[in-house]
Amino acid sequence: MRLSAKLSIVMFLGAGILAFSVRGAAADQLGFAVDNTETLFSVDLTTATATPIGFTGQFLQGLAVSPQGSLFGTDFLGNLYSVSKTTGAATFIGSTGLGDIEGLTFRGTTLIGTDFSNLGGLTTASAINTTTAAATPIISFSQGPVRAMALVNTNTIDVASDSPVSQSLVEVNLLTGTNTTLGQLPSMGAALIAALNFGTDGVLYALDPFGNEFMIASNGAGIPVGNTGGQYWLDLTMASTVLDPPGDPNGVPEPNSMALLLMAALGLISVRAWQRSGGSPQG
Repeated sequence: MRLSAKLSIVMFLGAGILAFSVRGAAADQLGFAVDNTETLFSVDLTTATATPIGFTGQFLQGLAVSPQGSLFGTDFLGNLYSVSKTTGAATFIGSTGLGDIEGLTFRGTTLIGTDFSNLGGLTTASAINTTTAAATPIISFSQGPVRAMALVNTNTIDVASDSPVSQSLVEVNLLTGTNTTLGQLPSMGAALIAALNFGTDGVLYALDPFGNEFMIASNGAGIPVGNTGGQYWLDLTMASTVLDPPGDPNGVPEPNSMALLLMAALGLISVRAWQRSGGSPQG
């Protein structure tokens, strides 16, 4: 077989593996979300498809999944619940004493939430004990009220805020409280985005009160993905951060990593075949 033919086969296989890896990575973007009918859904953010899991029995406005896979929710009174990922049922843990909590996420193994400062005061991010619901203030910042929150890194959060203008995307430093307005999230009139979270692909995803899903750019602009079915979404958390934790040394390599390994192996095979041919064009 000619070397050129061998190389063509290698390139063909490599392209197929790369395409498979991209599809596999996109398929990992799964989440849980709650709407105003007190229903928990699983959401495929790749296809904008929502599947009902069950009735929570509570009007949850915050939702977060821990690194261990446990799901928690908060309501407009500041109560903390554990939520079954199988049935959707919410079990009362306790009161945080913070009032309405609409921004909820995990910072490592620590659950953090933001109070809803609807009187124009400071917004406070607090650590919440998942066993007792006791809240400990972390930092206060000037932007609010906060309707959704997503963790950028250990020391930074992005929030959907009503200030400085409605549906502002604001980045907040959890060490200093300094904040930067990045832009304005997509909105339709009074319908405000209250469901926001990062995927393992590094994309910020958002769901609005009409069932629309967006990928959010760094300036807040929304790229439409599709419509999940017209739900009035209240919050979103990513299941993929639990199912396929990024950088897990004991986990299965991510699709893109596997693709690179396989393509490298195929490249080595092609080089060895070329060497055996004496470096000539004949195989």
